[in-house]
Amino acid sequence: MKKNTLLYILVAFLLVMNGYFIYEIFVDKSPKGPNPGKFIAKELQFDETQMEKFTQMNDAHHEEMMTIMRDVRRLKDELFDYISQSTYSEEKVSEITRRIGDKIRLRDENTFYHFKEVQKICNDEQRSRFNKLIKDALRPPKGRKGGSHGRPPGPPPGG
Repeated sequence: MKKNTLLYILVAFLLVMNGYFIYEIFVDKSPKGPNPGKFIAKELQFDETQMEKFTQMNDAHHEEMMTIMRDVRRLKDELFDYISQSTYSEEKVSEITRRIGDKIRLRDENTFYHFKEVQKICNDEQRSRFNKLIKDALRPPKGRKGGSHGRPPGPPPGG
């Protein structure tokens, strides 16, 4: 009987662990960390009309970004699935990485134009604060060693 009890406890433990891992893998979690849209709206002190426009623009931009990033993820999966094949084509690797780069370029362009649209709904004072927010966001945090965008210190790439 003791052997069966231990077996039941072990099976119950494994079921709980499987449930936990399935939850972690398949449940869509909201992004962690601060919401940049809420931060911008708070910093610029949008009025009700501006906030309404901003929310619509921000929601549309978020959907565009999610679509692009899903495409990037799919392309990266395709690229790294290709690594397990015994033979490969450099042209195929170049094609996939080019398509990834195109998606990243599209993401950056969409973000730029989104910020230009946000800037349009600002009054003069808010526009000045908005421009400062954007400049500050593009600078690396103080005390951080290395160049911007996570590059290590040293000469620029390709140089």
